[in-house]
Amino acid sequence: MASGIKGSSKPSGGTPTYATTALFTATATTTLILSVCNQSAAADTVKIAVIPASESASSGAIGTQHYIEFDFSLGANTAYERTGITMESGARLIVGSGAGSLSFVAYGLES
Repeated sequence: MASGIKGSSKPSGGTPTYATTALFTATATTTLILSVCNQSAAADTVKIAVIPASESASSGAIGTQHYIEFDFSLGANTAYERTGITMESGARLIVGSGAGSLSFVAYGLES
């Protein structure tokens, strides 16, 4: 069982697509905690999608059914944690920020 940081990113602003580099791609069943930090003096919006391994798309808009957060407003200079994100092998975690002021860190346990 591998544990620890699985990925970190500070994506540019805008809605992510299937072509956006995944913050994390599971190589085994994985349970994650995702930490989001707003590094700005203004609110920004959070976008988090969990793409199942069965979804093979690599371009275009992410299907709305895959979002677990979409345009959630995160206050200025604050942080948020999303716990219990469970992913099967091959699933992708893709994140985005409305204005590009958010950093994301995923950590957890692969089984």
